[in-house]
Amino acid sequence: MTRTRPSAESPASAVRRPDTSTAVGAATALASTAAVRCRAQALLERARGGASGWFLVDDGALGSAAQIVADVTRTRYPGLAIPYHSRWRHFEAGGVDRTAALGDRLAQSGADTGAIARAQIDLAVVSVLLDAGAGPDWRFAEDGRRIARSEGLAVASWHAFTAGLFSSDPGQPLRADAAALRTLDAGRLAAAFQVGPANPLVGLDGRLALLHRLRDAVAARR
Repeated sequence: MTRTRPSAESPASAVRRPDTSTAVGAATALASTAAVRCRAQALLERARGGASGWFLVDDGALGSAAQIVADVTRTRYPGLAIPYHSRWRHFEAGGVDRTAALGDRLAQSGADTGAIARAQIDLAVVSVLLDAGAGPDWRFAEDGRRIARSEGLAVASWHAFTAGLFSSDPGQPLRADAAALRTLDAGRLAAAFQVGPANPLVGLDGRLALLHRLRDAVAARR
């Protein structure tokens, strides 16, 4: 899909701005890149001036901090072949290459390159939507491992996806579709994430609500 945008020569007034007299418009304006940068700069200057109750800024330490980061990076990755930080890295929690396992399963099913890409996109989308603070007590158990935080949520969503939780077609379990998301309820999602009194997951209902919104978006595209 091609989108047009104002040219570099267009005056700033030609860019459509949200109506900040409405709640939606004000929220949209505050979420804009320009607004975030403006407020971040204001907070930085406030901390530099010693007026922040939460942060201290020492600009003189920036060089040494950068050097520490560079040294650690070169120690861990001497050839500077640094892997991307992404959901796909979370799928490798515990040193298990689940991405390769999914690829093998898709290849064995006869999926072509396009089908493999669609399955990977479906997995990444539902997994990211299910990712948020899990709380201090939640863990996902897998083969003797207990994985917490984003890595645990990624592995839990990977297992849910490969088990066909997000597909309405038993013959094509490795996908997410509106029909399956429409019938997904809190009980089934909780079971997939091993949630219980001894393993509470923060925000389960909110995660489910996001998947239902994904369902609505997918259905609207049909």
